[in-house]
Amino acid sequence: MAGWTGDVPTFVVAGAGRAGTTGLLEGLRRRPDVFVTSPKEPHYLALHGTRVDFTGPGDDESFNSSVVTTERAYRALFAPGADRPVRGEGSVSTLYHHERAVPELLRLNPDARVVVLLRDPVARAWSSHQYLRAQGREPEPDLLRAVADEARRAAAGWHHLWHYTAMSRYADALDDLTDLLPPGRLGVWFHDDLERDYQGTLDEVARFLGLPDLPGPREEVPRVNVSGSPRHPRLQRLLWDVQGHEAARRTGRLLTTWRFREAVRRRMLRHEDVPAAVRRELAPRFADDLARLRVVLPPSTRRPAWLAEATAGRTGGPAR
Repeated sequence: MAGWTGDVPTFVVAGAGRAGTTGLLEGLRRRPDVFVTSPKEPHYLALHGTRVDFTGPGDDESFNSSVVTTERAYRALFAPGADRPVRGEGSVSTLYHHERAVPELLRLNPDARVVVLLRDPVARAWSSHQYLRAQGREPEPDLLRAVADEARRAAAGWHHLWHYTAMSRYADALDDLTDLLPPGRLGVWFHDDLERDYQGTLDEVARFLGLPDLPGPREEVPRVNVSGSPRHPRLQRLLWDVQGHEAARRTGRLLTTWRFREAVRRRMLRHEDVPAAVRRELAPRFADDLARLRVVLPPSTRRPAWLAEATAGRTGGPAR
């Protein structure tokens, strides 16, 4: 990667939404040789040069205002880390809008590496729905009814996280990445890997990025961005309303630590596995995509059980 200026990414984490990208990036951020942008999801690669005006509930406050659409502003995000050998970001829109994002990434840095994180598609859709429900933004309490309304929402301009089934289809993106990236620049891991062995997976990703193993014990990274149903819906809604105000959000970040905020968020949510009825209804929708995915994945990729065993009516067991 030598020869490229310090204001472009040397890697991106292009995971499916709700597949563990935040946890992975927070682990990488703690390394002295890695710089991760703030915000971690500028969405520039997918949305560069566009007018961002998504219209889903809360999109204007939580998404539209944080998207970076100019190259100058995107490069400025990396400037504070110009002295780090490895610099990256983790916008989940990169994988979903791969047809726009990948050519722009390669224009900025043809040597960039791409880390992809995937998740059982039904569990991913369920987690995304629970995440938006916990924020008080998803108006439909039933995932299957929300899925039935997905096409209308997308046409009306709701952004990618609301596209519950479309964002759970991965084969086209992986096919595109395999074709466009130079050999050795694409690495694929799964949410299952992070759940099974977080530190081991983090070390594997670091080695893929060309980094040495760090000596001694590492600081444990707490689980982040967990999903679930609110234990106290009114309090959850109040907190979300407060987060919608920039001044209040800045004050909260000054007065509390990231670790404290994540601990509070976890305690306010009740984990629920994917209901059997939801899995029976949604699993067949992804069978064709999973069959293609098994073909286009890099041969060295360690595959989770749900992918190896997927059939027309099954995509694995309960998952977070």
